Amino acid sequence: MKATMVRVGVLMTVATGLGAAQGADTKMHACSLLTSAEVAAAVGGTPGPPSENDIVVSEGPSKGETMGMCTWPAGPQASVSVALVRAPQGAPREAGLAKIKQMFESLKAQGWSEEKRDFGKGRCVLMTPPSSGKGMPVSTGCFAEAKGMGISVGHNGGAGVPIDKVKTLLDKAIGRLP
Repeated sequence: MKATMVRVGVLMTVATGLGAAQGADTKMHACSLLTSAEVAAAVGGTPGPPSENDIVVSEGPSKGETMGMCTWPAGPQASVSVALVRAPQGAPREAGLAKIKQMFESLKAQGWSEEKRDFGKGRCVLMTPPSSGKGMPVSTGCFAEAKGMGISVGHNGGAGVPIDKVKTLLDKAIGRLP
């Protein structure tokens, strides 16, 4: 199920950006968007060192785009991640947003509860697993369009992180976009 929540975050990022195609060799520098101190302030504790990856999106509306991801370990089976990508406009973007909605509806049909807040060109969502889902992570994620990019910040772990704290991280990351 953790893999499902990571896919939700990636889908949110891939579906929300704007802009033209970029080459697979473009370094995104996702780890430069947040500091370990900011991550610690949002989720508590001391996060581990960040791990940065750039991957080429293999399917969906952003196929062929480079997506930058950075992940901080934030406790036992918990993490904070930031992802960014340029994504298509128009119908492909709308198709991506529809896929996100479908994934959230599928989780809710399985008993997950959803708390969401919309803002400007973005949304934050806190997904809590059903009581029968022992060991499944609580996931808080925020995603938005900013400066021609789709960007998301999320936390997955045993304990939930309030939307406001993840939204603060998103705002800081957006402020550092070139």
